[in-house]
Amino acid sequence: MTDENKQKIVDAGALPHYVKLLSPERDVSEQKEAAHGLWTLAFKCKGSIIKEPGCLYGYYFIAIKLISG
Repeated sequence: MTDENKQKIVDAGALPHYVKLLSPERDVSEQKEAAHGLWTLAFKCKGSIIKEPGCLYGYYFIAIKLISG
């Protein structure tokens, strides 16, 4: 994915959808894919991810969940 496309994805309003997919009510496989997607976007759009309400909390939640098994 190019940096230009990463910015377009964020500009199109995708971040709130990632936050929803990271929620504890979602399937673990959805959470993993959302976390991977955010990881990929973060290399270009870190500032937007930091500013998105719930985004870092959701990412932190899934990371802890995956580490603890």
